Amino acid sequence: MTEAIAVRPVDRESWGDFVRLFESRGAPHYCWCTPYRTPSQDLTADQRKDYMHDLVKEGTAIGVIAYDGDDPIGWCSVAPRETYGRLQRSRTMPRMTPDDTPTWTVLCFFVLRSHRRTGLTKKLLDGAVAFARKAGAKVVEGYPFDAAGLSSTHRGHSSVFAASGFDGEGRRWSRQVRGKGGTEE
Repeated sequence: MTEAIAVRPVDRESWGDFVRLFESRGAPHYCWCTPYRTPSQDLTADQRKDYMHDLVKEGTAIGVIAYDGDDPIGWCSVAPRETYGRLQRSRTMPRMTPDDTPTWTVLCFFVLRSHRRTGLTKKLLDGAVAFARKAGAKVVEGYPFDAAGLSSTHRGHSSVFAASGFDGEGRRWSRQVRGKGGTEE
């Protein structure tokens, strides 16, 4: 891994990199990071991929990709909370901020096996926060697997969230990224 890891949002230009990453060996190509986004889970992998592509074509934020040079090596799902339809109805991950507070949610990480245990998850989280802040978020929230009592590790560990300035409140960890008047916290 080079020292210059770049983290950039998925958009129309980087869609091909997202596909390349998700179709790589060991990637979550079965879900395409759609479980909390789609109204139905009865979709094939191709339909999930198409669903994400439609979001990107519409300009909806879906997340960020980490690059080592030109190679996509990691992913973090980060988007406005309201774009995760199933999350809006979740009792286990309830909204903790007033409805009008621009809140973005981190729900998933994926790092290529060759780049695990290198600190890339923290770089992805920091890039996700920067992306959300730039897009107008006031709060970024996440649900680390060890704090939320989940068996799946794709949500990230609370130590990564803590190292990126998040505070834990039970299952939910959050970080205020804009103070009053829109200034960075």
